[in-house]
Amino acid sequence: MKFYPINLNLKDKNVLIVGAGKVALRKFKRLLQTRAQIKIISPEFNWEFLPYLNQESEKYIFLKRKFKDEDLIGQFLVFAATDNSELNQRIAFLARGKNILVNIIDNAELSDFTVPAVVNRGELLLTAASGSNLPALSKNIRKKLESDFGIEYRLLLDIMSEKRKAIIEDIDSIELRKLIFREIASADFLTKIRKIIVDYNPQILSNSNYQPNDSEYQLIKKEIEKAISQLIERKKFHNEEL
Repeated sequence: MKFYPINLNLKDKNVLIVGAGKVALRKFKRLLQTRAQIKIISPEFNWEFLPYLNQESEKYIFLKRKFKDEDLIGQFLVFAATDNSELNQRIAFLARGKNILVNIIDNAELSDFTVPAVVNRGELLLTAASGSNLPALSKNIRKKLESDFGIEYRLLLDIMSEKRKAIIEDIDSIELRKLIFREIASADFLTKIRKIIVDYNPQILSNSNYQPNDSEYQLIKKEIEKAISQLIERKKFHNEEL
């Protein structure tokens, strides 16, 4: 089956998860990052939901009961994530009748969409999918992506979200702008960013679970911004000489 890859903006969209097992928990945790309005319905909840069950949130609601047909009203996406295949298929049938996109966790063929393995580095989103034929392969690829694409990518994109507009406004030459952007995105420049991070604190790159605090983050950002500014000035000077 060929799927069409798409990244959805789910901010403030209503998303329903029916079921509360381990798979539903994974869906829920990822959805939390999207700022969607999440509703989870199940008679029983996996114990790992407890930290969320014991606190109130404007972004999610838990209903400890069986699914009802009217639960689909107003939903944008639906995940049928129960351990009952017949119920999952019934939910999918009802959702389609309301033009709601649905994912069935145990049946990719009947799903409107599947959810790939994901690696996030700030605004950089990397995904891997195996067509549900070998999920373990997607998992292994995700692990490789996690090791190959570190925090340097997040830092670079954070800075460029602020600098891109200024570069475009400051440099009239389209060709020069393209050259600068290509240089900033190059492997050589990313190596320079990694060196900046290592010189500051090697643990940040060597430990994938390490999260720099805000002061560390800002200091590293300043050094990267300086390197970008130096690159821009060199390119502008070289262009003027030509």
